[in-house]
Amino acid sequence: MSAKGRKGRRNPSQSPDESASSESHNKQQGNADEIEPGMAVEAREGDLGESDVSTARVKDVERNAAGDVTNVVVEKGIVFRKTLEVPAERIDAVDDANGNGNAAESSTPSDDSGENAPASETDEGKVILNTTQQEIRDLSATGSETLDSQQPRDANGNGPGGRKKGKPGGPATNGGTAAKSVEPGDYVRTLGPGVLSGMAGNDSSAVTSYSVNGATNGYGQLWLILLATPLYQAVQYACAKIGRVTQMGLADILRKHYGRKIAIPASLILVVANTALIAADLVAIGTGIQLLTGIAWEWFVVPVAVGLWYLIVYQSFAIIKKIFLAMSLVFVAYLITGVVSGAHWGDVLRATLVPHLSLGFASIASAVALLGATVSPYTMYWQVQGEKEQKRPGTRKQQFKLAALDIAVGTIAGNLVAYAIIVCTAATLFTHHKGIQTAADAAAALAPLLGPYAEQLFAIGFIGSGMIAIPVLLASTSYGLSGLFGWSASLWKKPWQSEGFYLIMTGALVVSLIVALMRFDPIQLMFWANVLQGILAPVLVVFLLLVGNNRKIMRAYRLSPIINIGLALTALIMSAATLLLFYGLLSGGGA
Repeated sequence: MSAKGRKGRRNPSQSPDESASSESHNKQQGNADEIEPGMAVEAREGDLGESDVSTARVKDVERNAAGDVTNVVVEKGIVFRKTLEVPAERIDAVDDANGNGNAAESSTPSDDSGENAPASETDEGKVILNTTQQEIRDLSATGSETLDSQQPRDANGNGPGGRKKGKPGGPATNGGTAAKSVEPGDYVRTLGPGVLSGMAGNDSSAVTSYSVNGATNGYGQLWLILLATPLYQAVQYACAKIGRVTQMGLADILRKHYGRKIAIPASLILVVANTALIAADLVAIGTGIQLLTGIAWEWFVVPVAVGLWYLIVYQSFAIIKKIFLAMSLVFVAYLITGVVSGAHWGDVLRATLVPHLSLGFASIASAVALLGATVSPYTMYWQVQGEKEQKRPGTRKQQFKLAALDIAVGTIAGNLVAYAIIVCTAATLFTHHKGIQTAADAAAALAPLLGPYAEQLFAIGFIGSGMIAIPVLLASTSYGLSGLFGWSASLWKKPWQSEGFYLIMTGALVVSLIVALMRFDPIQLMFWANVLQGILAPVLVVFLLLVGNNRKIMRAYRLSPIINIGLALTALIMSAATLLLFYGLLSGGGA
C-alpha cells in the first residue's frame, strides 16, 4: 500500500493520540522535504526573535539514506548566536519562496506576549516550528540545543503536537486578566520595576546632587523631597498603567502615535544623557572602592563594567531582579549616617513641612538638580517597559494595585535615602562650612566629623547606587533606541531572542566606559546630563498626560483625575525650574 493509502488508516493497536501523531508525521515529512537552507524560521508559539534585528534561519538540512529530512539545524543571531537542532516531526508548516505551502492552514505564530508576530517576508521562504511558549522560554542563553521529537504538554495541558482550537497556548499575557487570584505573598513577589526604578533614581549624580544640596543649603530644601514624593509616584504610576494597558514601550508609543519627529529627538536626548550618567556612575563606583581600599579608581572601572554586562546579558531577569533588590539594602548606610549625624530634628521637621526657597541662582540650580534627580526620563522609559513585562496575578484592577504598591515602595524608599543624605550633609558639612563638589568629597569630609565609619558607610552607599543605576540606565537606553527601530526589547528574553536590544546595550556600555577612562570631568558629565534630563523630563510628562487620557489608546483605563493633577503639577514645576536655570546660565548667574 502506498504512503498515501496508509495515511488515513489507524492500526487497531494504536491509541487515537498515536494514530494522530503518525498521520501528523506523514504530513510533516512532506513539509520538511521542501525546506532549504536560508529559509526564515518562526515558532508557532513562543518567540524566536521574529521582530528582532536578526532572523532565525535554516542553516542546514540533515537527511537519511532514503533522502528524507531527519533534522533541520536552525541558527539565530549575528553576535549572540544560538543553534537549534529540530527533528522533522516538529515542522508545522513550510512556505516556499513564492509563498506556496500549507502555512496558511494554521494561525499566525505568536510571541510570548500573546500578540501576533508579523510573518517574515523573505525570498527564501519560511518554516514554522510546532513549539510551546514554555519550551522556547526554557532554551538557554548560549550554545546548541536539540528539541525533543515530540512537543511537550503546554500550560493548558494540551498533548504533544496539538492545541485546543480557539484557545491560545501558554500562560496568560502580562497585559491580560490572569486566572490566578491575588494572594498575600504576591504583594512581595511582584515587587520589581517600581522598587528598582526608585532605587536606581539614586545614582551617583543624584547622590552628588543631594550631598551638594545639603552642604550648600542646609535643611532649606528638604520640603522639596516631600513635594517630589507624590509627584514621582504619579509619574511612575502613569508609566506603569500605560505600559500594562498598551503592552508597548514608551519609545514605541511615541513613534506609533506621535511620529518619528517626536520619538527620535526624545530617544537621542535620552541616549546622550544616559551615556554621560553611566560614565559618571562607573567613575563613582571606582571612586567609592578607592575610598575603601586606597587603590586608584581606574583599576576597578573595567572589571565592574564587564561584570555588570555579563550579569545583564546572560542571567535571567528574575535572578537579576533579586540581586539588585538585595543590593538596594546598601542604602541603609545612608540612613545610618543620617541618624548619627547629630541633626537638630526640630529644625529638620520644620524645614520639611514649611516651604522656603531663595530666588538666587545657586538655590534655583540646587532645586532643579534635586527635582531632576528625582523625576528622571530614564526611570520613565524603564517603568513603562518594566510594567509591560512584569507578570502580575489577578484582574486588571488588581494588577494596577500591585503596580501602585511596587512603585510606592520604591518611591518612598528612594526619597527616604535622598532625605537622609541631605540631613547628613546639612548637619555636618553645612554646619562646619565645608564645601564639596562630589559625593566622594562628602564621604571624605565626614571622616573627621563623624569618624572613619561614616566615610566607609557613605562610600558603600555610593558604590551600591551606581551598581543598581547602571543596569536601569543601560536598559532604558536600549528601550529608547529599540523602540525607534521596532525591534524586540526585553530583559526577560535571551540575548539571541532580542539581539538588537542587547547589542545597543553593549554599545552604550562600551562608549560609556571609554568616556570614563578618558578622564572627562565627572562633575561636568553629570551637570550636562542632568541639564538634558531636565529638558526631556517635562516633555515626557506632557506626553504621559496625552497618552494616558487618550480613549483610543487606553480604552476604559484612562488616568484618574488625581494622577492627572500630579502629572500637570510635575510638568509645570519642572518646566519652570528648568527655565529659571537656563535664564541664570544665559544671564551669567551660573558663573
